[in-house]
Amino acid sequence: MWTVLFIAFPTFSGILLSIGVLRMKRPFFTLALHSVALLDVLISEQDDDEKFEAVNVQTSKTVKSLLLNLTLLSALIALTFYTYYYLPGHFWADVLPEQQKLFAFGVGTLLPFLYPKKKQSAYSPMAQLFHRLILNHYHLGKALLKRQIKGIEHPVQADQTTAVLITGLARAGTTALTRALTDRGPFASLDYSNMPVLLAPRLWSKFYKPKKKEDKERAHGDGIKVGLASVEALEEYFFKVTTNDRFISDTGLHLHEISAEENDLYRRYTKSLCNVGQVYLAKNNNAVLRLKSMLPLNPDMTVFVLVRDPLQHAFSLMKQHQKFEKEQTADPFILEYMNWLGHHEFGLGQLPFNLSGSAPQQTDRGQLNYWLERWMDYYNYAKTISNIQFIAYEDFVARPKEVLERISTATSITLKTEGVELFEKTALNVPVHDAGLAARALEIYREVVPASCA
Repeated sequence: MWTVLFIAFPTFSGILLSIGVLRMKRPFFTLALHSVALLDVLISEQDDDEKFEAVNVQTSKTVKSLLLNLTLLSALIALTFYTYYYLPGHFWADVLPEQQKLFAFGVGTLLPFLYPKKKQSAYSPMAQLFHRLILNHYHLGKALLKRQIKGIEHPVQADQTTAVLITGLARAGTTALTRALTDRGPFASLDYSNMPVLLAPRLWSKFYKPKKKEDKERAHGDGIKVGLASVEALEEYFFKVTTNDRFISDTGLHLHEISAEENDLYRRYTKSLCNVGQVYLAKNNNAVLRLKSMLPLNPDMTVFVLVRDPLQHAFSLMKQHQKFEKEQTADPFILEYMNWLGHHEFGLGQLPFNLSGSAPQQTDRGQLNYWLERWMDYYNYAKTISNIQFIAYEDFVARPKEVLERISTATSITLKTEGVELFEKTALNVPVHDAGLAARALEIYREVVPASCA
């Protein structure tokens, strides 16, 4: 009995230490974030007065966070030392052999880590921290981009296609088409293995060697499986960083006129992702915001816009919105992740495209009419853009080989067009909606679809 009591104190001391270390995770992560934020300010290209003020503010936050961590760490060490060496002596003589005490202490330190915890996110706390350190700091991103494109030139080659862009309103089949193209031609693009160092994937690849894992169904729950090698809509982060989010506001996503300087950076960046003979391939649903200014600067880019039956499309968007609202409420990191990448299509961070210059008339995201209006706003504007090609979602699902052949002809890129695997899509039972709004949307759909199905 007495031996058990003697063992209890070093065991308790070990448990106390581990719990303290686990509890210090948050202040330590905060210190890491403040430290990188300070670095981000130091390497920024702000004018001297702004930079001096920002450095002072961030230095103060970093020092306070450091002092807090040191204070907590000192208190934890002192408390552990006291419970291990001195506390038992207040009750009885501490006669337990040192080896047994150390063993009990070691067991105690392990116990808190063995306690089962409910998994709150697909990303570990350390992975979340790393994403925040990289993706939250745009000056750091610009420095990484400079390293990525150093020595890269990409003059316009009007006689050939050097880039293929797949775009369209979300849920139009952009992912399925991009995946169909990825392994069927000489394409290079960003994929999940480049996260979170999206602006310097060459540097990141020297440190991160991902193990091949089985693809899993993506969060959308639509049957599409993704893995580290899956091409995804990741290039938008480039535009967010280089423009400091100037096309994003609390009310929506606004038209973005890309400058010649920004376009030059973009061309060099996309070129840096390609080996000799490869063509850059991207999926970017936000591209509509800048296509009118981008296409004249990039005659060697071919753009395909996916379009889907408006009622089916709008309902699919609404269902995804409701799904992601629940998931982002349960796991706020999903919202943070999507905001970093400029994914505002649905969920708690949903923002409408402001393409007409006027605010949305429909504001209830729980009603189909809101999503019908979003569909109309998008494609009413898209049809005014020159030098783009529409592809009907329904056409791609029914005749994928013909669609790939059409893309091959348009780009002069040889593609493997056989054996395209597509998932079955059944028509959705559309809820109550404004018939007039649906009719106007259908008119727009019929304007663009014939050209895509010819």
